[in-house]
Amino acid sequence: KRMPTILATFMCQTPADIASALQILAPLSTDERNDALMYLLFLSDAGTVYNAALGLYGLPLALPVAQHSQRGPCKYLVSLGALKAIRSKKHQHYNIGSRLNCICWALSACAKHMELMAHAGMRLSNL
Repeated sequence: KRMPTILATFMCQTPADIASALQILAPLSTDERNDALMYLLFLSDAGTVYNAALGLYGLPLALPVAQHSQRGPCKYLVSLGALKAIRSKKHQHYNIGSRLNCICWALSACAKHMELMAHAGMRLSNL
């Protein structure tokens, strides 16, 4: 009921705080979330909202954004399918960071992945 007002508040900030708006949508029911996403897409560009959802590593949230996009949802769906096919979360995070041209995110995810692999290798060598 108050969701449009809350979303408008985030979108009126300079710059618009799309990530915070999306985080509020996460716990909502599917119908409520879809209605709120439609309003958010009315207030902002679909590509910007999609990138913000990916930046939160929210593939389940990025999917309805892609589906409700009026500009070629197939483009987004193919990209999401490729990301979902990656089993490792750290590898997914690296790919998301590199797709969003956020080199710091991508390198951070890569470093964490390498840390985990090194730690796993040390445990195996101790056996």
